[in-house]
Amino acid sequence: MADDGIRIDLDDALTERARRFAVADGTPVDAVIRHAVADYIDDWTETLARLAEFDRTGDSLDAGPVLDHFQATVAARTQRAS
Repeated sequence: MADDGIRIDLDDALTERARRFAVADGTPVDAVIRHAVADYIDDWTETLARLAEFDRTGDSLDAGPVLDHFQATVAARTQRAS
């Protein structure tokens, strides 16, 4: 870790995908990467919290609302990308 933050190396293909997305979104590429990392961390944080709740209680989620949330998330990301 550098003194001014974390640095990551992306392969050429992922770098190009990020650049194309940034241009299409009108967003700086570094903001696109930060947002993608934040979304990934948020998604896993929520997943791990739900798993811990299931382990604690044995209660599971109804698939309907979960799929609705998934579809809404995909729609929002698709809308943001266009």
